[in-house]
Amino acid sequence: MPTRRTCFVLVPVLIATSSLLVTSHANAVEGDKMGAEFFERRIRPILVARCYECHSEEAGEQQGGLLLDREAGWIDGGERAKAVIPGEPEASLLITAVRYQQDDTQMPPDGKLSDGEIDLLEHWIREGAPGPQDDMGETEFSRLGDQPYIFAQASEHWSFKKVTKPAPPDVGVRVWNRTPVDRFVMAKMAAEGLKPSPRASSRDLYRRLRFALTGLPPTLDEIDAFTKQLENNRANAIDQAVSQLLESPEYGQHIARMWLDLARYANTDSAYRADTKTPHYFPFAFTYRDYVVDSYNEDKPYDEFLKQQFAADLLGFEEDAPEMAALGFLGVAPHANRAAAEALDDWIDVTTRGLMGMTVACARCHDHKYEPIPTVDYYSLRGVFAALDRPSPLDEKRQPILASYQPSSSEQAEYRRLRKAIDKKITDSEGKKAKGNNRSVSEKIRETELAELLLFHPGAPARSMVVAEKKRKPESFVHVRGDARAKGEKAPPRFLKILDPEQATFQSAGSGRLEFVNQIASSDNPLTARVYVNRVWGWLVGSHIVATPSDFGLQGERPSHRELLDYLTADFIQHGWSTKHLVRQIVSSEMFAQSSRNNETKAKKDDANRFLWRFNRQHLRIEAIRDSVLAVTGELDRSLGGRPERLWPPASKKSNQPTEDPAYTVRRAIYGYINRFNLDPTLRAFDFPSPMQSQAKRGESIVAPQALFLMNSRFVIDQMERLVGGSEFQALETNDDRIDFLFRTLLQRTSVENERLRVTRFVEYQNRIIKATKNPNRFQNDPWPLIAQSLVMSNEFQYVD
Repeated sequence: MPTRRTCFVLVPVLIATSSLLVTSHANAVEGDKMGAEFFERRIRPILVARCYECHSEEAGEQQGGLLLDREAGWIDGGERAKAVIPGEPEASLLITAVRYQQDDTQMPPDGKLSDGEIDLLEHWIREGAPGPQDDMGETEFSRLGDQPYIFAQASEHWSFKKVTKPAPPDVGVRVWNRTPVDRFVMAKMAAEGLKPSPRASSRDLYRRLRFALTGLPPTLDEIDAFTKQLENNRANAIDQAVSQLLESPEYGQHIARMWLDLARYANTDSAYRADTKTPHYFPFAFTYRDYVVDSYNEDKPYDEFLKQQFAADLLGFEEDAPEMAALGFLGVAPHANRAAAEALDDWIDVTTRGLMGMTVACARCHDHKYEPIPTVDYYSLRGVFAALDRPSPLDEKRQPILASYQPSSSEQAEYRRLRKAIDKKITDSEGKKAKGNNRSVSEKIRETELAELLLFHPGAPARSMVVAEKKRKPESFVHVRGDARAKGEKAPPRFLKILDPEQATFQSAGSGRLEFVNQIASSDNPLTARVYVNRVWGWLVGSHIVATPSDFGLQGERPSHRELLDYLTADFIQHGWSTKHLVRQIVSSEMFAQSSRNNETKAKKDDANRFLWRFNRQHLRIEAIRDSVLAVTGELDRSLGGRPERLWPPASKKSNQPTEDPAYTVRRAIYGYINRFNLDPTLRAFDFPSPMQSQAKRGESIVAPQALFLMNSRFVIDQMERLVGGSEFQALETNDDRIDFLFRTLLQRTSVENERLRVTRFVEYQNRIIKATKNPNRFQNDPWPLIAQSLVMSNEFQYVD
C-alpha cells in the first residue's frame, strides 16, 4: 500500500511537469525557428558575400580550420581559438577579426565589414549564434584536419595494418602455379575475367632482363646462347641468366639510380653565386653515390642500408670507413647555404615520404588535413633533425677522408701543384672585396676555383659528407601556424603516433636519430618495407602495385594486388631485407616473361594493364639510352666509382669529324655531373627528375626534343662515326654485310630482306648526292653513320618489349 499511495501523490506532479516540458519544448522550437530565420535573413548573406570564399565547402576552402557554412563549423572550428563562443561576442575570435583589433587577424582580408554588419554579427553571437534549421552537419570535407576522425579511419586502412604473409592461391594453369608472384597475379587476372599473354620471344626476354638488371643491351651472341639454354631447360636458363646479371657490377650501377632519384642526389646546392653565375658545389657528393652503388652490388640488407644513411657515425665505424659516406643521404640535401627551415623540411620530407610513403611535411603549419599526422608529430621529427650540425660542403676539416679512394701518384702530384697555386691566390686576396658587390674575393676563389678542383680533379682527396650532433640539443616546440615566433606545445623527439601509439621520447642525449631510424627500419613498421618493395616492383615492371609510391596514406591509391604486395614484403623481410632476393622473385616469374603485345579485347577491360595481363612496354630512361649508345659502339667504360664528369660534348663543338678526345666521359651516365640549380636540358627533355626534392617516380613523355636530340646531338653523331670508322666495320666488303653488322650491333637481330633493300637504296641515293655536290663539307660524306644513327633513333632501340 505505501507504494500505491506514493504513486497517487506523484501523478499530479508528473502531469504538471509534463505540461511544463511540453510548453518549454514548444518555446524552444519557436525560439530555434526565430533564430534560424534571423540567421538566414541577416547573417548568412554577410557570410556568403564576405566569408565563404575562404571558409566553405562549396569553395573547397577552410582556411585556419574554420568553416562558416554550418553550425558545427563556427562552434568547433578555428585553429587558433574558438571562432564563436555563443553568448560571448567579446570572447569570440570572429568578432576580434572583423573588428580589425589585431594586425595578424583581420578578416575579411580584402576590406573591413561595415559597422552595421559587425553589429549584426555581435547580436547574432549574443543571442547564441543560432544556425540554419536545415544544417549541413558534418561531412567528409568538414572533417579535414579532424585528427580523431582521421585516426579512426587510419586504423582500418590497409597500409597501417601489420604485414602478414598470405598463402599464394592455387591457380588452374600449370606454368602459372610455379611461383608465388605468378599465382597471385593469375588469380587476380582470373577474377577480372582476363587471361595472360603468350610468352615473349627469347630475344625480347633476354633484352628485358639485361635492361631491367643492368640498364645495358646484350649482344646478339648472348641472345643466341640464352635461346639455346632456354630450349634445353627454361627454368635453369632464366635462373642462370638472372644470377649472372645480379652478380655483375653493372647491376649496382643501374639500380642505384632508383635510389638516387628518391635521395635527390646532385653535385651542387639549390642556389648559385650571382656574381660568377656558378653553383654552390658539393665537391664530395660523389662518395655518397658510390656508397649506394656498392651497397646494391654487395646486396647490403635494406634495414642496414637505412641505418647507415642516418647514423653511420653512431654505429662504430672508423672515420675513414666507406660506410661513413652513407651520411650523404642527409649531406647532399639542397638548401645547405641558406633557408634552414626549408632544409629541415626537406629532411623530414625525404625521410617520411621517401621511406614510409607518408606526407608528414604537410603538417608544418597545422594538423594534416587528410592523414593521421598532428602538427606536433611534424615538430617532434623536426627536433631530431634540428639537433644535427651540417658542415659546409667545402669544409675539408670536418669531412673525413675515405681510405677506399687511392689516386695515382701522378694524379696526386698534379692536384698538389694546382692546389698550391689556388691556396696562394686565396692567401693573397684575404681582406679584399670585389668591386661592384663588395663580396670577399677569397671566398669567391674558395667557392669557384677551389670547389671545382675538389669536385672534378681525380687527385683530390675523397671525403664523406657527414652530419654531426650539435653540442647543445635545442628544445623543440610546435610553431603555431608555422610561425617560429609563435611557440606552442613542446614537441619532444619521438616517432609518429600512427606507428607508435605510445610515443616514447627518444632517450639518447643527442638528436635521437639512431632511435628514429631503428623504428623506421623495424620489421614491425608496416610501411617501410612495403614502400620499398613497391618501388623495386615499379622499377622492374614499369608500373607500381601502389600507383602512388610516395603516398601510402589515406589519400594514396589502393594497391592493385594487395596480397601480392604483402607476400613479397614479408618474404623480403624474412630473407634478410635482401634486394637481390626480391628482384629475383619478380624477374624470374611468368608475369615478367609475358609478351608486351597489345590485345584489343583485353584492353577494353583493362586498358592501363593494371592487372598485368601483358608486360609493360618500357621507354628506356635517358641514362640507358646514352649508355646503350656507348655500349654498342664498344666505347663504354664500365669501371666503378669516381668523380662526376661531363655527359655531353660542349655546345660550342661544331666539327663534323670525330675527335681523338671526345670532350665528354664515356663512363656510365650515373657518373655524370648533376647541377641541381641548372639541370642539364637534355636530361630534362627525357624526364630526368629534379633533384630539388625526393621523387616518387619518373614521368614519361614523348616530346619533340627527344627526337631532335637523337637526330642532332654531337654525342650520337660522334659515336656513330666511331662505330662505322672501326676496323670491324671497315673490313666488311659488301653492303649486305655492312647492313647486317649494324642491325646485329644496334638492334641485336639480323636484318630482313625489305630492310636491306631500303638501306641499299638510301646508300645509293646518298652517294649520288655526295658525288654531285660542289661543297663536299656541306653534307655528311659517308652515308653509313646516318644509317647507324637512324637505327638508334628507332623505337626498337629506345624501347624494351
